[in-house]
Amino acid sequence: MEKEQDVKTVSSRQLLKQLREIMSSGIVVQEKLNQIVSVVAKEMHTDVCSFYLLQPGDILELFSTYGLKQSAVHETSLRLGEGLIGEIAVQKKALSFEDAWHHPSFVFKQETGEKPFQTLMGVPVLQGSNLLGVVAVQTEREHDYTEDEIETLETVAMLIAQILVSVAFEKQQNTLVKVHKDVRSRMEGVRLMSGMALGKAFIHSRTKRVENLISTNNEAAELSKLTNALTEMDKVLSDTLADAEISEENAEIFETYRMFTKDKGWIQKMTDYIHSGFTAEGAVQKVTDDMTERMSMITDPYLKERIHDFQDLADRLLQHLAGKDIKSKNNELTDNTILVAHSMGPAELLDYDREKIKGIILEEGSPTMHVVIVAKAMNIPVIGGVKDVVNTVVKGDTIALDGDNGYIYINPVEDILNDFKKKIDSRERIRRKYEKLKDVPCQTKDGIKVSLNLNAGLSLDMLSLGEGFADGIGLYRTELPFMSTAQLPDTQKQTEIYRRVISNAADKPVVFRTLDIGSDKVLPYVQRKPEENPAMGWRSIRITLDRRTLLRQQLRAFIRAVNGGELYVMFPMITDTDEFVQAKKTLDIELAREEEKGHILPSKIYVGTMLEVPSLIFQLDELLPLVDFLSVGTNDLSQFLFATDRSDPTVWERYDVLSAPMIRTLKHVVDLCDKHKVPCSVCGEMAGKPLEAMVLVALGFKKLSMNPASLGAIKAMILSMDTRQVIDYLNTILPVPAHSLREKLRLFALDHDIVI
Repeated sequence: MEKEQDVKTVSSRQLLKQLREIMSSGIVVQEKLNQIVSVVAKEMHTDVCSFYLLQPGDILELFSTYGLKQSAVHETSLRLGEGLIGEIAVQKKALSFEDAWHHPSFVFKQETGEKPFQTLMGVPVLQGSNLLGVVAVQTEREHDYTEDEIETLETVAMLIAQILVSVAFEKQQNTLVKVHKDVRSRMEGVRLMSGMALGKAFIHSRTKRVENLISTNNEAAELSKLTNALTEMDKVLSDTLADAEISEENAEIFETYRMFTKDKGWIQKMTDYIHSGFTAEGAVQKVTDDMTERMSMITDPYLKERIHDFQDLADRLLQHLAGKDIKSKNNELTDNTILVAHSMGPAELLDYDREKIKGIILEEGSPTMHVVIVAKAMNIPVIGGVKDVVNTVVKGDTIALDGDNGYIYINPVEDILNDFKKKIDSRERIRRKYEKLKDVPCQTKDGIKVSLNLNAGLSLDMLSLGEGFADGIGLYRTELPFMSTAQLPDTQKQTEIYRRVISNAADKPVVFRTLDIGSDKVLPYVQRKPEENPAMGWRSIRITLDRRTLLRQQLRAFIRAVNGGELYVMFPMITDTDEFVQAKKTLDIELAREEEKGHILPSKIYVGTMLEVPSLIFQLDELLPLVDFLSVGTNDLSQFLFATDRSDPTVWERYDVLSAPMIRTLKHVVDLCDKHKVPCSVCGEMAGKPLEAMVLVALGFKKLSMNPASLGAIKAMILSMDTRQVIDYLNTILPVPAHSLREKLRLFALDHDIVI
């Protein structure tokens, strides 16, 4: 045994020495890779060594091999997730398979001349977190790969990655160009709004810092300049919102934004600086610097992100002071413009011609930024968190933006450009195809009817109801108007908001969720103590039951808004049956109060709860007889089930909703709801993703609620699936001890022509 270990150690050293020589040679890439796999096979005493390159379309192409037929190179390919190589690629980690030939995931490719190999070990080739391919070794004999051997192959993978990203490829290697991993042209960020776009970069820049801070004029003139600029800014903002035709529909968002223009404290501070000798511009700059510094120290995520709104308004004020035409930049836009900015406010986006803006890239950004919420309503893909993109991109650069996966290409090579064009054309064809499905009954091939509904939080979302896909609003998030004002909206204001929602929904039902605040959704006027884990702290129904006035006023507004129609009320974050009972009693009190006052009561009332906390699952037999409906919020349910903070990018993809524990949990919920004859729906992100929705329908969920952009894709998937087939397959794979069942389900869907 000691002798065998010595041989392996010497072999590893010899291997690395030979690899260094290959790396420093001037031979072309294909030949370098050929030599590498040959040296690895010989020095690791293995029968086969192969490198598979990830190509566009999630295809793993056999790019170089020792031990398989050379005629199979560039001809043999596997889908991502297909076979053992595909499994390594998906998991992005080293895997070793004993008795590989008989492994259930093994795929035989006859053209490779592959023999019945006993063992396969492979590692992913990565550049950062980006998958470039897989390098693998195979042996005819049984072999237990040691940690040293795995580490050696991982070193090989690193060297291959270095070749792929740093070598200037020659023209005869045009197949390799498809890897398009030039790190200078590819930048990554965070997906904030999905979609793809191709266009020319336009750098959204703010006014340069004011240099003339001290006034040489009299105070009266500077004060007059400031007053006139504030008046002009307010007028232009009003005109902008009116021209955009969203002043009514999106008024909630701009309440917070515009309150700065009327803020007496802000105006007074600028006035004070003018009195002390500053110019009007200097006073704006000084107050902006002071307030930005203070706001940047705030730990609350919602309030901290209002910095972007404030900085936007301050910049607009400076432009008005300078007499600039804010919208003149539209003259510089191309018909396909990708906006690139450090950050933006919502009105800044509306300054641009919406017909020309095809995508947005931000150095900062989060889903709760007002500009992101507005961009979503306008169906513009957004990527945030792209570090130093403003200094990297030049105006007029060609940008390929993949909002689905959170990355961009700057001046992409022809292959990438063509690939993006094909994908965008394909999306447009799919969109037109979805349009034709509007009037088709939403049911599976075996006749299971499914109701599709909207998740909405802005009145602008309601416009999708008129497009024919949605049966109603399965979840209306009521917290946005509360978050967007400096003080609590009174009952009358709330009633007006909900009445407008009901009016826009026409005769379709609207399920109003009561205030779901706390955690990352904060009300400026509700004092909270710092919490180490706000997602599991004082939030949602816990706040409104403790601050019962909030809940009573909102329920009162619901009752008045429906004006004698049907009322659907849903309580969030219910942890035990008693919480629901207390919330329902509060509704009953308000109904009695309204009746006593002689107000019109709803013709029918449906009261339900969201299922987001695992503890409630074990009380469903007691709870279900008390509710009219149940809606599963899979976002929080999966977060609590797996103890995974979904706001933390280091762990949010660690556990998969398409894993056996989550699927079994959902099946248990459906079965109990069926037992008690209580309608059950899903309103979390799972409902809006075709593969996940396929599983949900198979489990027995007959009502799904999702964001407007997902409706067409989900309907197409439902029309193409046979429920019985999916159920049978689920029963087969659920017992398999796998980290995730996603790839197996994806391949099943592809093999059965289910549109995912």
